[in-house]
Amino acid sequence: MDNKEPKNIISVRNAVYKYNRDTEDEVTALRGVSFDIAEGDFVALVGANGSGKSTLARLLNALYLPDEGSVVVGGIDTSAADRAETVKVRRTVGVVFQNPDNQMVASVIEDDVAFGPENLGLPPSEIRERVDWALKCVGMEGYGKGTPFRLSGGQKQRIAIAGVLAMKPRVMVLDEATAMLDPRGKREVMDAVERIRSEAGITVVAITHFPDEAVRADRVIALGGGKVVIDEPSVSALSDVERLRALGLDAPLPARVAYELKKRGIKLGEVPVTAERLAEELCAIK
Repeated sequence: MDNKEPKNIISVRNAVYKYNRDTEDEVTALRGVSFDIAEGDFVALVGANGSGKSTLARLLNALYLPDEGSVVVGGIDTSAADRAETVKVRRTVGVVFQNPDNQMVASVIEDDVAFGPENLGLPPSEIRERVDWALKCVGMEGYGKGTPFRLSGGQKQRIAIAGVLAMKPRVMVLDEATAMLDPRGKREVMDAVERIRSEAGITVVAITHFPDEAVRADRVIALGGGKVVIDEPSVSALSDVERLRALGLDAPLPARVAYELKKRGIKLGEVPVTAERLAEELCAIK
């Protein structure tokens, strides 16, 4: 029986990144960041505005290169990569950005999803297969002949995700991909992401400041001042209300409710981070 641990698809070691380097306007966005992400992981990357989250997203697919330290993706050190290897890194890590309209390149949905595979030079039959598969993964099968501009925000973002999926990346980075969506749209997108991760085995890194999204992850990495300040399983990372507040972050609502109850002398068995767990803890009070 094979009990091998999953191998790391991403390894970041002491990464430093500076904007406007060597000028009087120099700003250090990342200060010695280190972590590993194993193949198949679902990691939430959280932090207050200016903590370095989006900078890190761009390091993960070689849009930026670290000024110091290293970022290794699929065995390739991005700083030492030649052109062909850099292209391989960007195929390995697909990024879905905040505004889906900025990622739309065609007036027909299936043409938009096909854009990436076409640029890979794939044969038409494989492109067709990938487009159909990607649309099904995000629950948008049957929409292929339509126009993206008539869709809701959540549907547009699912099409943007399908466009990345059609490239068959090993890692999908969601860079605040739900920030512009209403609650229904956020739920649609995160449900699709969980389904993709489960069915396709894709590694997911969700950059977010929404605690209810971070709860869905297996692990939370929190940045503060350009450094990793928390790297723990999601339940323990998101249950410490005071620690998160010190970082300018909110804990999930159930954890905040438990925190307020504790201040009033009502202590639950454990700090819940989901509504279901909060209900169980409340029902257990005697």
